[in-house]
Amino acid sequence: MEHHDQFVGSMQSRLTKLQVIRRYWERNNVKGAIAAMEKMGDHAVVADVISFFTEKSDIITLDICTCLLPLLTVLLESNMDRHLGISLEMLLKLVRIYGSVIRSTLSASSSVGVDIQAEQRLERCNICFIELEKVKRCLPSLVRRGGSVAKSAQELNLALQEIL
Repeated sequence: MEHHDQFVGSMQSRLTKLQVIRRYWERNNVKGAIAAMEKMGDHAVVADVISFFTEKSDIITLDICTCLLPLLTVLLESNMDRHLGISLEMLLKLVRIYGSVIRSTLSASSSVGVDIQAEQRLERCNICFIELEKVKRCLPSLVRRGGSVAKSAQELNLALQEIL
């Protein structure tokens, strides 16, 4: 019972943070919700929201992917298997969805003239590539953990080999 108050306080804090995220979501401000999560620095909240994203991956654009990847990389620093599993699952999904786009965009020769959309896509792909390199450096320690986390890390490592 002596830790009950601490637990209740922790859950109330988490609820408040999730309500903030929900307000962004209700205004269709996905990038605002992601930025708010980043400022909160709460792995549990990030894991809760990312688990929702894994079900609604159709709303993730390349632009949103550039915002999500840093959060997913930070979540890989967690000691909790649930957080790691959620992060690895979402990372694998993003690599499968955008890996070929990132690879083809970065390997394409520059176009002649001004193409603002192509320049924005190139910039976003560069951001994703850099973040995915950071993820790849985290994977060996996750593989050594063993269990389902290791299996997911190995699967992600194989998927990353195709684009990095």
